Amino acid sequence: MLRNRILGIALAVGITALAHLFSSVLPTLGTALLALVLGVLLRQVITRFEPFSAGVVWTEKYVLETAIVFIGFGFEIRKFSHIGFSTVLVILLSIIAVLLFSLFLRKILKSEDSNVFWLLGIGSAICGSSAIGATAPIIRAKQEETGISMTVINLLGLCGMILLPLLASALSLSHLQTGIYLGGILQSVGHVVGASFAINPEVGEFATLVKMCRVAFLAPFLLVLYYIFRKNNDGTKIKFPLFIIFFLLAVALSQVNIFNASGLKFLSKSGDVMLNVAMAAIGLKINLKSLWSISGKAFKVGLAIFLLQILIFTCYLLF
Repeated sequence: MLRNRILGIALAVGITALAHLFSSVLPTLGTALLALVLGVLLRQVITRFEPFSAGVVWTEKYVLETAIVFIGFGFEIRKFSHIGFSTVLVILLSIIAVLLFSLFLRKILKSEDSNVFWLLGIGSAICGSSAIGATAPIIRAKQEETGISMTVINLLGLCGMILLPLLASALSLSHLQTGIYLGGILQSVGHVVGASFAINPEVGEFATLVKMCRVAFLAPFLLVLYYIFRKNNDGTKIKFPLFIIFFLLAVALSQVNIFNASGLKFLSKSGDVMLNVAMAAIGLKINLKSLWSISGKAFKVGLAIFLLQILIFTCYLLF
Protein backbone atom coordinates (compact mmCIF):
# COMPACT_ATOMS: atom_id res chain seq x y z
CA MET A 1 0.00 0.00 0.00
CA LEU A 2 2.84 2.39 0.82
CA ARG A 3 4.54 1.53 -2.48
CA ASN A 4 1.39 2.50 -4.38
CA ARG A 5 1.18 5.83 -2.58
CA ILE A 6 4.82 6.85 -2.28
CA LEU A 7 5.00 8.71 -5.61
CA GLY A 8 1.95 10.88 -4.86
CA ILE A 9 3.14 11.62 -1.31
CA ALA A 10 6.63 12.49 -2.56
CA LEU A 11 5.19 14.78 -5.23
CA ALA A 12 3.10 16.68 -2.66
CA VAL A 13 6.12 17.00 -0.34
CA GLY A 14 8.29 18.23 -3.23
CA ILE A 15 5.73 20.88 -4.20
CA THR A 16 5.56 22.01 -0.57
CA ALA A 17 9.34 22.39 -0.43
CA LEU A 18 9.25 24.45 -3.61
CA ALA A 19 6.40 26.58 -2.23
CA HIS A 20 8.45 27.19 0.93
CA LEU A 21 11.30 28.53 -1.20
CA PHE A 22 8.94 30.78 -3.15
CA SER A 23 7.32 32.05 0.05
CA SER A 24 10.54 33.87 0.94
CA VAL A 25 10.09 35.87 -2.27
CA LEU A 26 6.28 36.20 -1.96
CA PRO A 27 5.71 36.27 1.83
CA THR A 28 2.23 37.78 1.55
CA LEU A 29 0.90 34.66 -0.20
CA GLY A 30 2.25 32.13 2.30
CA THR A 31 3.46 28.57 1.81
CA ALA A 32 0.00 26.97 2.04
CA LEU A 33 -1.56 29.04 -0.74
CA LEU A 34 1.54 28.77 -2.93
CA ALA A 35 1.54 24.98 -2.49
CA LEU A 36 -2.11 24.89 -3.57
CA VAL A 37 -1.51 27.03 -6.68
CA LEU A 38 1.64 25.12 -7.66
CA GLY A 39 -0.25 21.85 -7.25
CA VAL A 40 -3.01 23.05 -9.57
CA LEU A 41 -0.53 24.26 -12.19
CA LEU A 42 1.56 21.09 -12.09
CA ARG A 43 -1.55 18.89 -12.36
CA GLN A 44 -2.37 20.46 -15.73
CA VAL A 45 0.97 19.47 -17.30
CA ILE A 46 1.20 15.91 -15.97
CA THR A 47 -0.08 13.81 -18.86
CA ARG A 48 -0.09 10.49 -16.95
CA PHE A 49 -1.34 11.07 -13.42
CA GLU A 50 -2.28 7.48 -12.49
CA PRO A 51 1.03 6.65 -10.72
CA PHE A 52 0.53 9.63 -8.41
CA SER A 53 -3.22 9.37 -7.87
CA ALA A 54 -3.36 6.99 -4.88
CA GLY A 55 -0.75 8.91 -2.92
CA VAL A 56 -2.31 12.29 -3.68
CA VAL A 57 -5.77 11.11 -2.60
CA TRP A 58 -4.33 9.63 0.62
CA THR A 59 -2.38 12.82 1.36
CA GLU A 60 -5.34 15.10 0.67
CA LYS A 61 -7.56 13.17 3.08
CA TYR A 62 -5.40 11.82 5.90
CA VAL A 63 -2.56 14.34 6.04
CA LEU A 64 -5.08 17.20 5.97
CA GLU A 65 -7.16 15.68 8.76
CA THR A 66 -4.03 14.99 10.83
CA ALA A 67 -2.82 18.54 10.22
CA ILE A 68 -6.06 20.00 11.51
CA VAL A 69 -5.83 17.84 14.65
CA PHE A 70 -2.24 18.98 15.35
CA ILE A 71 -3.14 22.62 14.75
CA GLY A 72 -5.65 22.17 17.58
CA PHE A 73 -2.73 22.01 20.04
CA GLY A 74 -2.01 25.67 19.33
CA PHE A 75 -5.48 26.92 20.24
CA GLU A 76 -6.41 28.98 23.26
CA ILE A 77 -9.97 28.44 24.47
CA ARG A 78 -10.16 31.96 25.85
CA LYS A 79 -10.22 33.27 22.28
CA PHE A 80 -13.73 31.83 21.83
CA SER A 81 -14.92 34.82 23.80
CA HIS A 82 -13.60 37.10 21.05
CA ILE A 83 -16.03 35.58 18.54
CA GLY A 84 -19.09 36.51 20.57
CA PHE A 85 -22.64 35.23 20.77
CA SER A 86 -23.75 37.45 17.88
CA THR A 87 -21.32 35.68 15.54
CA VAL A 88 -22.60 32.26 16.60
CA LEU A 89 -26.14 33.46 15.95
CA VAL A 90 -25.18 34.78 12.50
CA ILE A 91 -23.51 31.44 11.71
CA LEU A 92 -26.70 29.57 12.59
CA LEU A 93 -28.87 31.99 10.63
CA SER A 94 -26.54 31.79 7.62
CA ILE A 95 -26.75 27.98 7.62
CA ILE A 96 -30.55 28.14 7.69
CA ALA A 97 -30.59 30.85 5.00
CA VAL A 98 -28.30 28.86 2.69
CA LEU A 99 -30.35 25.69 3.02
CA LEU A 100 -33.64 27.50 2.45
CA PHE A 101 -32.13 29.35 -0.52
CA SER A 102 -30.97 26.03 -2.00
CA LEU A 103 -34.46 24.57 -1.73
CA PHE A 104 -35.92 27.78 -3.19
CA LEU A 105 -33.61 27.48 -6.20
CA ARG A 106 -34.61 23.83 -6.61
CA LYS A 107 -38.26 24.85 -6.71
CA ILE A 108 -37.96 27.72 -9.19
CA LEU A 109 -35.54 25.85 -11.49
CA LYS A 110 -37.64 22.66 -11.36
CA SER A 111 -34.54 20.53 -11.74
CA GLU A 112 -34.62 16.74 -12.03
CA ASP A 113 -31.36 16.58 -10.08
CA SER A 114 -33.03 17.65 -6.83
CA ASN A 115 -30.40 15.95 -4.66
CA VAL A 116 -27.72 18.26 -6.05
CA PHE A 117 -29.45 21.24 -4.42
CA TRP A 118 -29.42 19.52 -1.02
CA LEU A 119 -25.73 18.59 -1.43
CA LEU A 120 -24.63 22.02 -2.61
CA GLY A 121 -26.61 23.63 0.21
CA ILE A 122 -25.16 21.53 3.00
CA GLY A 123 -21.67 21.54 1.48
CA SER A 124 -21.69 25.34 1.34
CA ALA A 125 -23.38 25.88 4.68
CA ILE A 126 -21.31 23.59 6.91
CA CYS A 127 -18.15 21.78 5.83
CA GLY A 128 -17.74 21.13 2.13
CA SER A 129 -16.99 17.63 0.89
CA SER A 130 -17.26 16.10 4.38
CA ALA A 131 -20.85 17.31 4.73
CA ILE A 132 -21.68 16.20 1.18
CA GLY A 133 -20.22 12.75 1.84
CA ALA A 134 -22.22 12.42 5.07
CA THR A 135 -25.44 13.66 3.48
CA ALA A 136 -25.35 11.69 0.22
CA PRO A 137 -26.28 8.23 1.63
CA ILE A 138 -29.14 9.70 3.68
CA ILE A 139 -30.87 11.27 0.67
CA ARG A 140 -29.79 8.44 -1.65
CA ALA A 141 -27.89 10.73 -3.96
CA LYS A 142 -26.45 9.21 -7.12
CA GLN A 143 -22.68 8.97 -7.43
CA GLU A 144 -22.79 11.50 -10.30
CA GLU A 145 -24.73 13.97 -8.14
CA THR A 146 -22.25 13.60 -5.31
CA GLY A 147 -19.29 13.99 -7.66
CA ILE A 148 -20.71 17.10 -9.34
CA SER A 149 -21.49 18.69 -5.96
CA MET A 150 -18.02 18.02 -4.57
CA THR A 151 -16.38 19.36 -7.73
CA VAL A 152 -18.41 22.58 -7.64
CA ILE A 153 -17.78 23.08 -3.91
CA ASN A 154 -14.03 22.54 -4.25
CA LEU A 155 -13.76 24.78 -7.30
CA LEU A 156 -15.59 27.60 -5.51
CA GLY A 157 -13.50 26.94 -2.40
CA LEU A 158 -10.30 27.27 -4.43
CA CYS A 159 -11.51 30.58 -5.88
CA GLY A 160 -12.57 31.73 -2.41
CA MET A 161 -9.18 30.91 -0.89
CA ILE A 162 -7.60 33.37 -3.32
CA LEU A 163 -10.30 36.05 -3.60
CA LEU A 164 -11.76 36.32 -0.08
CA PRO A 165 -8.50 37.34 1.65
CA LEU A 166 -8.12 40.06 -1.00
CA LEU A 167 -11.71 41.17 -0.42
CA ALA A 168 -11.20 41.21 3.34
CA SER A 169 -8.14 43.40 2.85
CA ALA A 170 -10.07 45.73 0.52
CA LEU A 171 -12.78 46.07 3.19
CA SER A 172 -10.10 46.88 5.81
CA LEU A 173 -11.27 44.12 8.13
CA SER A 174 -9.38 43.48 11.36
CA HIS A 175 -7.73 40.12 12.09
CA LEU A 176 -10.78 39.02 14.07
CA GLN A 177 -13.17 40.18 11.35
CA THR A 178 -11.09 38.51 8.64
CA GLY A 179 -11.18 35.27 10.62
CA ILE A 180 -14.96 35.49 10.94
CA TYR A 181 -15.22 36.34 7.23
CA LEU A 182 -13.16 33.37 6.02
CA GLY A 183 -14.45 30.94 8.64
CA GLY A 184 -18.05 31.89 7.98
CA ILE A 185 -17.95 31.72 4.18
CA LEU A 186 -15.40 29.20 2.89
CA GLN A 187 -16.80 25.74 2.35
CA SER A 188 -14.46 23.12 3.82
CA VAL A 189 -12.22 23.06 6.87
CA GLY A 190 -9.24 22.71 4.56
CA HIS A 191 -10.20 25.81 2.60
CA VAL A 192 -10.59 27.83 5.80
CA VAL A 193 -7.37 26.64 7.42
CA GLY A 194 -5.33 27.02 4.24
CA ALA A 195 -6.54 30.53 3.40
CA SER A 196 -6.54 31.94 6.93
CA PHE A 197 -3.19 30.61 8.19
CA ALA A 198 -1.64 31.85 4.94
CA ILE A 199 -2.46 35.38 6.20
CA ASN A 200 -1.17 34.92 9.76
CA PRO A 201 -1.65 32.54 12.72
CA GLU A 202 -4.04 34.90 14.56
CA VAL A 203 -6.44 35.07 11.61
CA GLY A 204 -6.05 31.29 11.23
CA GLU A 205 -7.10 30.62 14.82
CA PHE A 206 -10.13 32.90 14.64
CA ALA A 207 -11.21 31.49 11.26
CA THR A 208 -10.86 27.88 12.40
CA LEU A 209 -12.86 28.57 15.58
CA VAL A 210 -15.67 30.04 13.47
CA LYS A 211 -15.48 27.10 11.06
CA MET A 212 -15.62 24.57 13.89
CA CYS A 213 -18.70 26.38 15.17
CA ARG A 214 -20.28 25.74 11.74
CA VAL A 215 -19.15 22.11 11.78
CA ALA A 216 -20.79 21.63 15.19
CA PHE A 217 -24.15 22.02 13.45
CA LEU A 218 -23.46 19.04 11.14
CA ALA A 219 -24.65 16.34 13.54
CA PRO A 220 -27.99 18.04 14.37
CA PHE A 221 -28.56 18.69 10.67
CA LEU A 222 -27.93 15.05 9.76
CA LEU A 223 -30.40 13.94 12.42
CA VAL A 224 -33.04 16.28 11.01
CA LEU A 225 -32.27 15.13 7.48
CA TYR A 226 -32.48 11.50 8.55
CA TYR A 227 -35.92 12.21 10.00
CA ILE A 228 -37.06 13.86 6.74
CA PHE A 229 -35.78 11.03 4.53
CA ARG A 230 -36.22 8.16 7.00
CA LYS A 231 -38.90 6.41 4.92
CA ASN A 232 -36.51 6.16 2.00
CA ASN A 233 -33.41 5.38 4.02
CA ASP A 234 -31.88 1.91 3.53
CA GLY A 235 -30.10 1.78 6.87
CA THR A 236 -26.76 3.08 5.60
CA LYS A 237 -24.65 4.28 8.51
CA ILE A 238 -23.91 8.00 8.72
CA LYS A 239 -20.19 8.65 8.77
CA PHE A 240 -19.25 11.56 10.96
CA PRO A 241 -15.77 13.02 10.27
CA LEU A 242 -13.87 11.68 13.30
CA PHE A 243 -10.96 14.07 12.87
CA ILE A 244 -13.23 16.81 14.24
CA ILE A 245 -13.51 14.90 17.53
CA PHE A 246 -9.73 14.49 17.68
CA PHE A 247 -9.30 18.19 16.90
CA LEU A 248 -11.53 19.10 19.85
CA LEU A 249 -9.59 16.62 22.02
CA ALA A 250 -6.31 18.28 21.00
CA VAL A 251 -7.75 21.68 21.91
CA ALA A 252 -8.87 20.32 25.28
CA LEU A 253 -5.47 18.73 26.02
CA SER A 254 -3.71 21.98 25.22
CA GLN A 255 -5.63 23.71 28.02
CA VAL A 256 -4.71 21.39 30.91
CA ASN A 257 -0.90 21.75 31.08
CA ILE A 258 -0.11 18.21 29.93
CA PHE A 259 2.33 19.69 27.42
CA ASN A 260 4.67 22.60 28.08
CA ALA A 261 4.70 25.67 25.84
CA SER A 262 7.53 24.42 23.63
CA GLY A 263 5.82 21.05 23.18
CA LEU A 264 2.54 22.68 22.16
CA LYS A 265 4.39 24.95 19.74
CA PHE A 266 6.17 21.96 18.16
CA LEU A 267 2.89 20.06 17.70
CA SER A 268 1.15 23.11 16.28
CA LYS A 269 4.01 23.84 13.86
CA SER A 270 3.99 20.19 12.77
CA GLY A 271 0.34 20.71 11.89
CA ASP A 272 1.27 23.76 9.81
CA VAL A 273 3.85 21.74 7.84
CA MET A 274 1.38 18.90 7.20
CA LEU A 275 -1.24 21.46 6.17
CA ASN A 276 1.10 22.78 3.47
CA VAL A 277 1.61 19.26 2.13
CA ALA A 278 -2.15 18.67 2.12
CA MET A 279 -2.73 21.94 0.23
CA ALA A 280 -0.35 20.73 -2.48
CA ALA A 281 -2.34 17.48 -2.70
CA ILE A 282 -5.64 19.37 -2.97
CA GLY A 283 -4.19 21.35 -5.88
CA LEU A 284 -3.01 18.15 -7.55
CA LYS A 285 -6.55 16.75 -7.44
CA ILE A 286 -7.97 19.63 -9.47
CA ASN A 287 -7.89 18.87 -13.19
CA LEU A 288 -9.06 22.03 -14.93
CA LYS A 289 -9.79 20.09 -18.12
CA SER A 290 -12.39 17.97 -16.34
CA LEU A 291 -14.28 21.04 -15.14
CA TRP A 292 -15.91 21.35 -18.54
CA SER A 293 -17.99 18.30 -17.62
CA ILE A 294 -19.59 20.10 -14.67
CA SER A 295 -23.29 20.70 -14.96
CA GLY A 296 -23.75 24.38 -15.78
CA LYS A 297 -26.83 24.54 -13.60
CA ALA A 298 -25.01 23.04 -10.60
CA PHE A 299 -22.20 25.56 -10.94
CA LYS A 300 -24.65 28.47 -11.17
CA VAL A 301 -26.50 27.25 -8.08
CA GLY A 302 -23.26 26.83 -6.12
CA LEU A 303 -22.09 30.28 -7.20
CA ALA A 304 -25.42 31.86 -6.19
CA ILE A 305 -25.16 30.26 -2.74
CA PHE A 306 -21.55 31.40 -2.40
CA LEU A 307 -22.49 35.00 -3.24
CA LEU A 308 -25.31 34.86 -0.69
CA GLN A 309 -22.84 33.82 2.02
CA ILE A 310 -20.49 36.65 1.08
CA LEU A 311 -23.40 39.11 1.26
CA ILE A 312 -24.53 37.86 4.68
CA PHE A 313 -21.11 38.12 6.34
CA THR A 314 -20.18 41.38 4.61
CA CYS A 315 -23.35 42.99 5.93
CA TYR A 316 -22.79 41.52 9.40
CA LEU A 317 -19.21 42.77 9.69
CA LEU A 318 -19.72 46.19 8.12
CA PHE A 319 -23.20 47.10 9.36
